[in-house]
Amino acid sequence: MGGFWVQSWRGEGMKGGVCKGLLPGYLLGSLLGFACGFLGFFASLSSCARPPHIEPILIDPATLRPPQLVAIQAGEGNMVELRFDKSAWIDPDSIRIQPALLVRSLEDGNTVCRLYLDGKGIPGKKYTLEARTRDEKGNTSEFLYGFYGFNDRIPRLLINEFITISATTVLTQVEIAVLSDGNMGGVTFYEGTKNVPDKTFLFPPFEVKAGEYILLHFKPEGTPGEIDETTDKKVATGKGASPTAYDFWAQGTGNLSEDNDVLSLYSNPEGKLLDAVLYSSKVFETGMRYNGFGTSAMLEKVLALKEEEGWTFAGTDPYPSDAVNPKGATSRRSICRDSRFTDTNSKSDWHIVPSGSATFGAVNSDAIYIP
Repeated sequence: MGGFWVQSWRGEGMKGGVCKGLLPGYLLGSLLGFACGFLGFFASLSSCARPPHIEPILIDPATLRPPQLVAIQAGEGNMVELRFDKSAWIDPDSIRIQPALLVRSLEDGNTVCRLYLDGKGIPGKKYTLEARTRDEKGNTSEFLYGFYGFNDRIPRLLINEFITISATTVLTQVEIAVLSDGNMGGVTFYEGTKNVPDKTFLFPPFEVKAGEYILLHFKPEGTPGEIDETTDKKVATGKGASPTAYDFWAQGTGNLSEDNDVLSLYSNPEGKLLDAVLYSSKVFETGMRYNGFGTSAMLEKVLALKEEEGWTFAGTDPYPSDAVNPKGATSRRSICRDSRFTDTNSKSDWHIVPSGSATFGAVNSDAIYIP
């Protein structure tokens, strides 16, 4: 998963040890001496065969390894859920959340543990949780991991229109249509998917209403007019800004891929897939590698999208023929859904409009570009 993680194993009863609570120091020393004696004994033998009266000492590595955190996510009811690879007990005195949130109660002793907080986090805001855990054998570990404030008012959203070729008057950009009221806090856009991301943009908390639009611009130029709008849609004046949409500027990014990629929206950086579009102008021929998508990285994105059931494919294996074909699209001929927001998660939802018919910040045109 995303975020960051620092986990350490500490020694107890042995200076410079790596695992806390694995074996007491005196017992570990005895075992080491015992093992060294055996090595010397075997070295003195002319044969490598083990005498029949000596049995090997077998230790299951799983019993020596402390719990490892594999996932964390905020949920409803001021709850934070932690998933471990084995049953874990959390030391209440070790819990630290920044920015500060207090823990009211704790459920542990299983692979899924839950913290119940005194108050809600800010939707979409990043928090860090530090804590110490142990298993039933006393093996301990410490972790530091990020999670995002839970948003229980995510609106229904669709990727609605985009261009992948910039010009003197417009940047590459993606329009998101808002189909129900809600709050955008934590909603995350990826070029790629959450598991295979190239570009990432995390929206701040702000209220939206059904019928509104959001414009995300890529490779911004750093001009004063590139202002992220959360209340007034008319303050941004950067290249391609719309007075009828909330404009946002994906700082530090390059242009979108011109002819071969996945665009996706999630409820938070590690959350549920809300919408996606696959586009490609590639043509598969027998014997091509990567199913004709050109690179292993692109095929990985497509397979990740397929696993999340975010797109419809004609057969078992995905091919470029399943994607929206962007051939013919320009900075003035955008790639659009129809005006009814048809959403079947397939290429049939999309078309290229004639030159000058892009409608960023307004209802899409149903006119179709004919080469």
